[in-house]
Amino acid sequence: MRHRSRWVAVLAAAAAAALALTLVPGAQAAKKAPAPPAAKGKAQTAILYGGATTVALDAGAAGALESLGISVAPVKPASAGKSGISFPITVGAVDPATLAGKIRHSGGLVFAKGETSVYLTRYTIRINENPDLTGKVGVGKRGGERASLFNLDLADAQVSLAKGRAEISGVTLKLTQGAADALNAVFGEGQEPFSEGLVIGTATVRAHYVLVPAKLWR
Repeated sequence: MRHRSRWVAVLAAAAAAALALTLVPGAQAAKKAPAPPAAKGKAQTAILYGGATTVALDAGAAGALESLGISVAPVKPASAGKSGISFPITVGAVDPATLAGKIRHSGGLVFAKGETSVYLTRYTIRINENPDLTGKVGVGKRGGERASLFNLDLADAQVSLAKGRAEISGVTLKLTQGAADALNAVFGEGQEPFSEGLVIGTATVRAHYVLVPAKLWR
């Protein structure tokens, strides 16, 4: 990484930092309400729509970014509010019992330092045995290559699926090793302030859902 050109390093670091502010809920939550009843013998998929995923940034992570001179702003239609930064959900498809599946978002974040701006957009939550958060990384609003930037810790997650409303809260976002390496390479100034597992924030997802036969959504 140290042998790459500076703009590539900045892009990778900003990508890690940007998704470090972004949200996302995970899979098999530890403490969850009973899933909606499924028709006997027929697998179902919960289609998520509307709503948003909101990330509340950890105070320590926010202080680290500020000390490094990195500014962060939402890319529409994402927006900042009292509860954190909210990213609209476009569509999701998950197993109503385990939440295994994907949740896609619109909007994103733009990170800036000096003359460099990097956009992180079109986030996807991948819910499987190793849940994570990915996003498009580039110098424009449409983004570029997709990368994995967060691991999702579900130990304290709370899940509710009832009456057409889905809510997942208490999901902890932690830096991946790749994200930490990128941040240290560009912003560490000879130190290693970022490490794998560094807590970035907590996420809450709220959306509408409808159950459909699993065979209709593959």
